[in-house]
Amino acid sequence: MEALRRNVQPSVRHRDNPLGTLRVLAPEGVLPQASDRLDPGLPLYADETLLRVSRLNLDSASFRQLRQSCGEDPRAIAAEVLRIVRERGKMQNPVTGSGGMLLGEVLELGPGAPVRFHPGDRVASLVSLTLTPLHLEKILQVQLETGQVEVEGHAVLFASSPAVRMPADLPESAALAALDVCGAPAWFRRIAGTGDRVLILGAGKSGVLC
Repeated sequence: MEALRRNVQPSVRHRDNPLGTLRVLAPEGVLPQASDRLDPGLPLYADETLLRVSRLNLDSASFRQLRQSCGEDPRAIAAEVLRIVRERGKMQNPVTGSGGMLLGEVLELGPGAPVRFHPGDRVASLVSLTLTPLHLEKILQVQLETGQVEVEGHAVLFASSPAVRMPADLPESAALAALDVCGAPAWFRRIAGTGDRVLILGAGKSGVLC
């Protein structure tokens, strides 16, 4: 991790970066999700949070594409995920444009970071991997049946990045899968009422919950 500490003026650490724009490497002037590449390096900006990442939960479209293109080979999928993250500084599938979410442990909080977690807390990001700065050291396991990937690495959460402390009464793999699509039923309830006839286009993880 020390190799990723940026050679920057000390004053940079005291700047806020609430939307993550200071980590966009290319193209200039866009938000992190629209970027081609992010900077996952250290030190943190003043309002950021550093996580030690242990698991990625890839979205169903992205993982399906990876399985098909890699011939259902976990080692090939692992190599492709590593390639994407090393080239882009985030996990955004270049074919589907989608990402997923992650599970990690809070390592460090910038002096201006929102007071919501403490070092050692296990948290899940509720913001897409497509806009989360991410560095992976290695991939330990690819779970073909769940779309989850066990990893070693770190990620940066912005002040605007929603995240939640992991529940203690659920297995982490199950909790992460549920949190990944937890917004789907709420959104469905907003647009559909009792007795409505609806058509759900797509039966991925979000679709089956509705």
